[in-house]
Amino acid sequence: MALIAMTVAATNHYHPFVVATRNSTAFIDSLTVFNTFLGLIISFRLNSAFTQWRAGMVAMGSLSEAAREIVGSSCAYVSTMIKEELNNERKVEDTNDEAVSKAAERAGRTLEEEVNLDKKRKHLGQPIPRDVLEKCTFFTELRRLVFLYIAIVFHDCRGRDGIDKLKDSGVLTDAEYDELYACGSEHKKVVKDKESYRALVRRTPHKLRATITELWLKRLVQVAAKLGHLSPGNASGLQAKISQLPNLYTTVFNIANVPIPFNYMQYLQYLLSAYMLLYTFVIVPNSGLYTPIWVFLWGTFLFMADEVTMEIECPFGLDANDIDLEERLLQIEEELTVLIRSQYYFITGGASLSHIPQGSSESSWRRVPFAKLESKPELTNSFSFYQGRLSSNLTIGKQHQLPKISEFTALIQDPDRNKRSNITDGDYGSAGLA
Repeated sequence: MALIAMTVAATNHYHPFVVATRNSTAFIDSLTVFNTFLGLIISFRLNSAFTQWRAGMVAMGSLSEAAREIVGSSCAYVSTMIKEELNNERKVEDTNDEAVSKAAERAGRTLEEEVNLDKKRKHLGQPIPRDVLEKCTFFTELRRLVFLYIAIVFHDCRGRDGIDKLKDSGVLTDAEYDELYACGSEHKKVVKDKESYRALVRRTPHKLRATITELWLKRLVQVAAKLGHLSPGNASGLQAKISQLPNLYTTVFNIANVPIPFNYMQYLQYLLSAYMLLYTFVIVPNSGLYTPIWVFLWGTFLFMADEVTMEIECPFGLDANDIDLEERLLQIEEELTVLIRSQYYFITGGASLSHIPQGSSESSWRRVPFAKLESKPELTNSFSFYQGRLSSNLTIGKQHQLPKISEFTALIQDPDRNKRSNITDGDYGSAGLA
């Protein structure tokens, strides 16, 4: 617009053709009406952008609350009756036991340390009823699948695929990926019409993945109900809570991908251009060759307001005022982990939580009572609980067979590094986590 204003100003300077505004009230009245109308339009645009931003914040909060509600309610609904009580741990009271003293001397430990270590070994060797093992497996699988669903939604908000990260971080198992591939969500199909709805679906497979994940969650609840860990009424309640996830996903998707109707966007750009053109002809008789400067300054202000609203209305970017999805994902993981840890402790009657990963420091809240003991081998079956992970012949297990409460923080990358990589690769849109 400044270039157009420069052309008009130069032409009018050497060959005056613009009617002086003091001789024509049409220019002045039109500009006054335009000022009022454009001011209302820009005010509405800014207000709608802030409304969209607030809606994004509310949607993220609702999604987090839904995840916490599903896991928390599931843990509370599961029957706490243990069919077979855990054997009481044999207490080692005799500190003068000769065998313990010799073992401590050989290992270079004090007698008290050897006694405590002996207690821990015996505690880990206690049998775990199948009932408890199934319940703990149900808790961990539910937490993982809910976290998987939330991660898929966040990936969609950032416009990234993220399937490899999900597999590498352990959120998605190999068997589940095979099922996704068999369902067709991971097929790379070539679509000729890039503007068709089919092309849009193929560019964003997150909806397909979320649909299958919802099925896994419902299947998991159904398996737990069939095994007698959930009553029919509680199972129906959980199914209803899980069915709310697609509605929240759709809300988040619309905020991230449909910030403003395209026709309205074109109309607003047309209004700004027409206003700046009228403004040029109004001021050129008096401003002369200085007209381009005024047009540039005023045009920068108006078009910048439009750009600011475009940044505000999508709250899932990498700007300072946007929602930090990585931080939200980490917070959701910690909330779900705390719930599962509490349920582990409760369902096992206060038994060891030896499969909670220990922290990097001794003072970390992640430290566990038996962290110094060597970890036991885990179940190696890649199938999940609802896919038949536990053998029907298994009637009793050991402490080390309790499923591990894994941490998925490897899924989260530093936002600053993400922003730099986005700028370099150019793969970031207004609508998606790495």
